[in-house]
Amino acid sequence: MKLGLITDIHEHVGYLRAALIQLEQERVDQIVILGDVFEHGRYLDETCQLLSSVAAIGVWGNHDYGLCVAPTDESRQRYSADTLRFMESLQPRMIQWGCHFSHVEPWLNPEQLEDLWYFEGLPDEQHKRDRIFAAVPHEIMFGGHYHCWLLTRPNDIQPWTADHSIRLTDGRYFVVIGALCEGSFATFDTDTLELTPRQVTT
Repeated sequence: MKLGLITDIHEHVGYLRAALIQLEQERVDQIVILGDVFEHGRYLDETCQLLSSVAAIGVWGNHDYGLCVAPTDESRQRYSADTLRFMESLQPRMIQWGCHFSHVEPWLNPEQLEDLWYFEGLPDEQHKRDRIFAAVPHEIMFGGHYHCWLLTRPNDIQPWTADHSIRLTDGRYFVVIGALCEGSFATFDTDTLELTPRQVTT
């Protein structure tokens, strides 16, 4: 499977539309969302329409929680039924193709709002990495939330600046995908384990 990985859209429909065109040209098999579709709501209907049109699946982020778990009557009046249907399709976490997908670090509980909003900076100390890799058994874990690229192994942060493809072999990885609202996204081949950072081209 070739995946298109998108996180932290924050309703940036221009970048989203461009990224989806590029991913179609890449012939990806599945679009996976890593959370934070929502920003202020102004472009949410259009954002979800684009994501629904490509049958995107994925997880919710801290900005999405209310619409995914318990939409209010006000939200149901403000947004279309299709938008709410898409938002409610997002999961707290997802296990597919042998990988773990969540918006936040895997030791946090995405079904608890305080965990979704928890932020203690990058896992730049060993005890932070320990809790990531002890939380779940999967070899490869993907996340968003940080609005940066990050490649972490159990004992260090890798000196990878997302300027080239990398194969996630020979060990375990926690990978943060760059934010789409800043023009970043990725492809990941579940057979070869090749992760390729992408940038929106306009």
